[in-house]
Amino acid sequence: MEYLAIQGLCKRYSGVVALDGIDLSFREGEIHSIIGENGAGKSTLLKILAGIVRADSGSILFRGEEIINASPNQLFARGLSAAFQETSVFDNLTVTENLFIGRLYDYRGLGVSWKAARANARRVLEDFGVHSIDPGARVESLSPESKQILEILKTVKPNTRVLSLDEPTASLTEQGVKLLFALIRALKARGITILYVSHHLDEVLELSDRITVLRDGRKVDELLRADATEERLHSLMIGRSIEQSKASDAGRTLDESNPLLRVRGLADGKKVKGVSFDVRSGEILGITGLVGAGRTELAQMLFGLAPKTEGQVIFKQVDITRSITRDIIRRGIFYLPEERHRLGLFLDQNLMINTTISRLKGIARGVMLDYRRERIRSQETLARVGVRYASTRQTVRSLSGGNQQKVLLAKCLFAEPALLILDEPTKGIDVGSKEEIYKLIRTLVGQGMTVIIISSEVEEICLLSDRVLVMGDGKLIGTFNRGEINEKSIALCYLQAGAA
Repeated sequence: MEYLAIQGLCKRYSGVVALDGIDLSFREGEIHSIIGENGAGKSTLLKILAGIVRADSGSILFRGEEIINASPNQLFARGLSAAFQETSVFDNLTVTENLFIGRLYDYRGLGVSWKAARANARRVLEDFGVHSIDPGARVESLSPESKQILEILKTVKPNTRVLSLDEPTASLTEQGVKLLFALIRALKARGITILYVSHHLDEVLELSDRITVLRDGRKVDELLRADATEERLHSLMIGRSIEQSKASDAGRTLDESNPLLRVRGLADGKKVKGVSFDVRSGEILGITGLVGAGRTELAQMLFGLAPKTEGQVIFKQVDITRSITRDIIRRGIFYLPEERHRLGLFLDQNLMINTTISRLKGIARGVMLDYRRERIRSQETLARVGVRYASTRQTVRSLSGGNQQKVLLAKCLFAEPALLILDEPTKGIDVGSKEEIYKLIRTLVGQGMTVIIISSEVEEICLLSDRVLVMGDGKLIGTFNRGEINEKSIALCYLQAGAA
């Protein structure tokens, strides 16, 4: 008898096939990774296993018992838990309150023994080798790594037998990934089955016992770890091999005499401390550094989303230091934020509205909106970035995470900016979609656009950038020009700053 078996699982969203007759089995105490491009059906599969989404047809057996379309509470009671990429921890509560949310009354009848609850929380944390998190700390004070660890631990209960993890390392540093992997291996040692979804194939190869590849809602192959290589997984995921190479600089010259953007002594009194640099027209400027280095804060200051206490910003020879975001957009600057759900998209609005909201002038006839023109222009822009969808009338929430990211990019392009600031533009994007976005960025620059790309992935920065700035503790700590850009030197620069 299979431990957890899926047979003929199907799910459609507004005519789009998310899962098409999936057959899978999972063994007790194994780490089983599920990979595929955005829209392959990975997250839908995990949401069905968590009871969040109802399947259209098929069967799911757990220890011989049918559990398809059971409620989240029923599945949780049977030992099936899930932690998703977007954390659901409560920032205004403590670590202890998050760990035992809904069960605190267990400690003293109708009341709560906070001393006992905190002691038990400490035991849970230490039991899994997590010694750096204070049970009494408010979650809002924790690092992204600690929040992700807490997200997983709060789903692990004494009866947990299957734990699904959807992109758990998306916002983690290298050190945070190591901490998370140690936790996952500790869970496996207890006989818990781990279903692991990730776009990072190096992680999949390091952790997995078995790997299943999905493509377009179908199971393509299943491999033992010993039979898997990164090249083979790439090919199975997208149906072709991938070769990433640095774009050639041949035939592309940059005017250094008259920069498009000048930043001088920019500071916010907290995270950014006297930053100065120029951006040349037609350039791809990469900015990297450790989490907390001030990269995002710098981008938000340039876009008018965060206050400036010192410094000057000159764009096209006009001082925009005190300009508000609306005026900055009109002058030709647009920003793609890292947090797409909180800052970038209207999840319960349709694709058309999300795409065109950045520049309504482009679809207006006089003082009225031309809805036919809006539909056509949004379809053109969505096709440009490769969004998979059934209708422009469907909500953004109904799309996979990767397609949501592409909608956000479409929104930026619809504004027709001269300078595009991209903050972690490939976060949550599969390897095939990354290649498409890289090509799109190079095409945009070839057409005259200027791009600032902020990324934690040094490989990405090296593949795309004409020049790289490294930030640490709110300051610029290194500059790498053409010919000097390589992963080893850049990583060494910011790691030394972090150690200091």
